[in-house]
Amino acid sequence: MEEYHQRLTLAYDKHVRLRVFLEGDLAPKWEGPYIVSEVHPNGHCILLDPDHGTTTGPINFKYVKKYYA
Repeated sequence: MEEYHQRLTLAYDKHVRLRVFLEGDLAPKWEGPYIVSEVHPNGHCILLDPDHGTTTGPINFKYVKKYYA
């Protein structure tokens, strides 16, 4: 029975990731809202920050969420 628990523990620990938190880590994941200013055919876009008038670098569409006001 003890050998079973050791194997079970090793199998579980193989898939568990150690999470390290640093100061300032618990900040919002999303910022915005942004305006889509350019759409490129290879799956990325350029966003415009309306508050500051600046644009972002290319961002993949899988990281962009629709904002509902």
